[in-house]
Order: sequence, then structure tokens, then C-alpha cells
Amino acid sequence: MTAPSRPSTAHALLLALALAGLAIPAASWLAPEAASRRDAAAVAASPTSGGPSALPLLRPTPLVSLGAWVRASAPNAPCLVDGRYRGTAWLGGKPTPERPAWVALRLLGHYRKLLFTWTSSHNHDYFEQFYGAPRDYRIETSADSTDGQDGHWSPVVTLVGNPARTRSHAIPFEGKRWVRLSVTALAEKVNEWGLLLDEVELHDLSDGGDDVWIFLGDSIGAGVFDRADAHRPSFADEVARRHPGYTPVTINAGLPRLRSWEAIDQVDRVLSLNPDARVVAVTIGSNDGDLPRLRQALRGIAGKIRAAGKTPVLARMPFQTKYGQDYVAVKNEVVDEVVREEGLLPGPDLYSWFKRFPERLHDGLHPDGQGSVDMQRLWAEAVEGLYPPGLPPAR
Repeated sequence: MTAPSRPSTAHALLLALALAGLAIPAASWLAPEAASRRDAAAVAASPTSGGPSALPLLRPTPLVSLGAWVRASAPNAPCLVDGRYRGTAWLGGKPTPERPAWVALRLLGHYRKLLFTWTSSHNHDYFEQFYGAPRDYRIETSADSTDGQDGHWSPVVTLVGNPARTRSHAIPFEGKRWVRLSVTALAEKVNEWGLLLDEVELHDLSDGGDDVWIFLGDSIGAGVFDRADAHRPSFADEVARRHPGYTPVTINAGLPRLRSWEAIDQVDRVLSLNPDARVVAVTIGSNDGDLPRLRQALRGIAGKIRAAGKTPVLARMPFQTKYGQDYVAVKNEVVDEVVREEGLLPGPDLYSWFKRFPERLHDGLHPDGQGSVDMQRLWAEAVEGLYPPGLPPAR
């Protein structure tokens, strides 16, 4: 992610406001904390159709693959089911259709439907594959295999030309015991080690679970939501702690340098790659410098998410210290306006938090390890209304 490209961005923002016929008091620009705090009560009371009060509770998607019995075409496959990300990766080599790289998991329980998620999170950007993300692959299931290779296998997903570094696929599993990912090709430009996967997850959808999240944003989100050890407890960890029985599926769709109007073009693509997502958590705008365009883009993003039958949640942008001038406060006025007028469920107030704790921005812009933990906890707190009453917050 980059900051506004010219040092005159503050002037551009004010000029855009003037052209739009809006007047921003000097106090709001120079000391905006109190003035820009969102009115959550007003948002919750919004009469807009589809507002927060109309949202049903999420249904749990239990994680059933942690520590599962795993077999693979290359050593060290247990690291794929150890619950850790951006650490030790499984090296699958450079597969071909004739010699695929494969990993097979055996489940002991009985499940009718699963969500299969793989992650190659050494790639930082969502549409990055150089660090070993699969391009072509199939997912297969078996009822009679004994070792992940023998027996009869039925393909349930066959994919050619995957563009992303992590994907989820809902698969039927009635009467089955094994599920296998077989990778047959990587991107044309790939690292010297080939296929690198750090985790495979299976979540139970048998009872209609839909606790599946996409985190859409720029490099701030791409780093925060990568679930590296230094960034945990993660959002999913925090939700699981607060609401026993819930283990959210999370797709990190962070795209560095992304601006809000560019995100409009990415929404449909990201949703099409992850059709089982129920909620899209959006933190966007830190790269923006045109307020009318930001307003239009945020409305467009929310509209596209709703049109796809998903729930948009929009966060306030984090405070930043990297560029001296507070570029963020006036942009969050736009965020508040869109949340209120569109009747959206408000995400966390990241501006107020990082203004209170600016030392948790490692470069004045991106959260450090503790800042990443803070940001994910704030997200979990902000969306409590999507879950049934749970445990009280930790003190």
C-alpha cells in the first residue's frame, strides 16, 4: 500500500470538498477525534432497508481438520493441519498433470458437506502466486481409501487458472472419509521451490453453517489478517474465544496500493472466487485522496456486496502519523456518512484506537504485531451483533 502520491494531498482533499460544495470547519480537520466519532445509535436505528437490525445471526462452521490424519506426496504434511500460518510451509515441488502434488486428509466424523480451504500465505497480495499458490488443481473425495492414494476417488472440484493465493470450496461429503487436494500446475513465474502451502482447513457445513468472512482492503488488511504468529490472536481466534462453537472461516483478500474506486472492480471478482462467503469486512480508503470519488466508491462497494446476497461491514480507516498532516479524519467523515445513509453495520473505529495508540503503527501507517492483534479484536467486538450472546470480553 502506498500513501497519497503527492505531498499536496491535503490541499487536494480540501479542494475536492470545496468543489463538492461542502464546508469542513477547521476544528474538524485539525482536532477531529470528538467530531468524527461515529454515532452508532443513529446507524442502528437507520430506517434503510437491509440495515443492521435486519441481519440474522451467523451459523457456526466448526473446524474439523485440526490435527487430522494426513498423507501427502512430499514430507512434512502435518504442518498443513497444525493451525499455523506464514510459518513452516509444505513444499510440494513443481507438479504436472502426470505427476501431481497431493495432500489427503482423513476425517473420523460423519459430515454431509464441508468447506475446503487452502492457503498459500507466503504470497502477500490476494492475487499473487509467485510463492507457490496452485494454479490448476482438483479436489477429490473417497469412502474406501486406506492411505490417501488407493481406493476410489470422485472429483468434486476441478479448477484451471486459479488467480489467487487462498480459496474456499464447498464440497459434498456424505458417506466419505477422505478428501484430497491434487495440484497439477503452478503459475508460469514461480519461486525455485515450487508449491508452498501453509494450511488446509475443513469446516463442517452440514447444518447450514455460514460463518464465512472475506476481509477486503489494501496492504493494511493484507498484513493484519495474514494470521502470522505475531498477529494472533486473530479475528477468528477472538470470535472463537467469545462464542464457543464458532470457528469463522476467513479469506484475506488484501490488495496493496488498492484505492476505493479500484476496489469496486475487484469486489465481483473476489466474491465470484469465494461464493460461500456471508460477510465482507471492508477497510479501504487509506490510499484515497478524492472525497467525492471515495463516497461514490464506498456506496458502490456496499451495493455490489448486497447485490451478491452478502453482508457488507465498513470500518473507519486507521489514524496515521507517517505523513505529518492528518489525512484520515475527513475521509472518515465520508465513511460515517455512507454507513449511516446506507444503513450498514458499522465496523470498528480504527481511527480513534490508533490515534490513542500511535506507537502501534510500526511505520506510522501499518499496524505492528500488537496493533494487528488490536485491530482484529476491534473487528470481533464490532460485529458481536452477528453472533449469539457469548462470553464477556477479556479484561
